[in-house]
Amino acid sequence: MKRFYLGAVSLALLPLLSTPANAVPFADARAGGMGGVGVASGDYTRASQNPALLTRFKDSEDFYFQLGAGVLARDYEDTIDDIDALQDNLDAFEALVNSGDPNGLPEAERLKDDIVGQLEDLNQAKPEANAGVLLGFFVPSKTLGFGLSLNGYLVGNGLINYIEEDEQLLDDALAGAPFDQDAIQSNADVQAVGITEVALSFAREFQSPWLGQFSVGVSPKVQRFDTYYYNANVSNFDEDDITSDDNLNDQTEFNFDVGFQGSYGPWQYGLVGRNLISQSVRNTNNQDVELKPTVIGAVAYQQGGFTAALDLDLIKDESFALFTDPRQWARLGLEYDFAGHAQLRAGYRHDLEGNYEDVLSLGLGISPGDVFTLDLAGQFGSDDERGAMAQLGFKF
Repeated sequence: MKRFYLGAVSLALLPLLSTPANAVPFADARAGGMGGVGVASGDYTRASQNPALLTRFKDSEDFYFQLGAGVLARDYEDTIDDIDALQDNLDAFEALVNSGDPNGLPEAERLKDDIVGQLEDLNQAKPEANAGVLLGFFVPSKTLGFGLSLNGYLVGNGLINYIEEDEQLLDDALAGAPFDQDAIQSNADVQAVGITEVALSFAREFQSPWLGQFSVGVSPKVQRFDTYYYNANVSNFDEDDITSDDNLNDQTEFNFDVGFQGSYGPWQYGLVGRNLISQSVRNTNNQDVELKPTVIGAVAYQQGGFTAALDLDLIKDESFALFTDPRQWARLGLEYDFAGHAQLRAGYRHDLEGNYEDVLSLGLGISPGDVFTLDLAGQFGSDDERGAMAQLGFKF
């Protein structure tokens, strides 16, 4: 059983070692430190959040290079402890009932009760992980800002299923039947989808007597989908099968994002639609894994070195509903910039659907001379949910 859990979590991380992988907000450390905001409050260095931001820059800025990575996982520390204890109990139970020593029967009966209780507690345990990396090159301009980004993100989880017939198997062993751990039917589904993108972004600023100064951006992109499905029980689970071609499907599609950003005095406002073409990819279990459009509205207040921003999912995000719950995030972020040389950040994220726990985030930016930038962020939630992001950047 311990191998099930570790395999489910490692599945969510292994593709990062072998493929370029994106993810807003997982690979954007500045956004991560501010709860995931950035649609309205960023500049051209945040074009991965909203392509319209390519028109927001200082006169001395001509080019930005960005490299970021991050991961957010719900590890269920209590589940790990329970699985370790279950592994020990199964080993001890098997040794006792197969020894033929009647003096070990009372201890075997106690172990049987413990094992059943542990399996019941583990039933429907659902460790999850999200991860991504981002590589971007951005050239700002009021007339035609543009950028190229190579990025990807990964969403994966494992689901442990307790099969009640396993209790009868244990009772039969207590009655004298031979016992083999491999006969236990309790199992785990491991599923993941990775999306690798190559995106070109363009933006232009406009002037309107009604809207004032505003910008519009678009990001056409090519997406490759890699889906993974693997089901195994205690007896036949093999970590070598995690990346087997038999368990992987891939598909390449076209998609695009559209963004809008404007300002009025110290107030900034923005709107972005991501993945506006719904995509569906069939995994090796003949199930459809779907990527759905998302729309985010945002408002921010920026004065001096202080920024406060609110980003809100305007529609429910039902992407990957085969193995993740729908979510609709409200994000709040704060930042104080010390004369462009360092930044302190904090954020908070709440799921309006109530399917995910709230997440608190903290971040630090270091940008001596506003040329080299290093952004770090940490995220903290309940159920041992933890996240970490790091991002490097260079301005020219």
